Amino acid sequence: MKTLNEGDTLYESKYDALTKLYEGQIAVAKAELYVYFSTSVGVAEHSELITSMDSLMDKLTAAEEKLKSLQNNF
Repeated sequence: MKTLNEGDTLYESKYDALTKLYEGQIAVAKAELYVYFSTSVGVAEHSELITSMDSLMDKLTAAEEKLKSLQNNF
């Protein structure tokens, strides 16, 4: 982790919190997408399947971009 305020534990804890937030969002989106891809149970009741998967892809992409930006800039 490259930080602007090396040794500042409050700064580092905020950085770590954001990192974990984005990593968690990535993990949740991937887990939910995995369920959609790997099971057909419940698909018949879900008329908006592709729209829901697209929404999860948006969440996954946003979290990945935020994490990358955080790591590149701070």
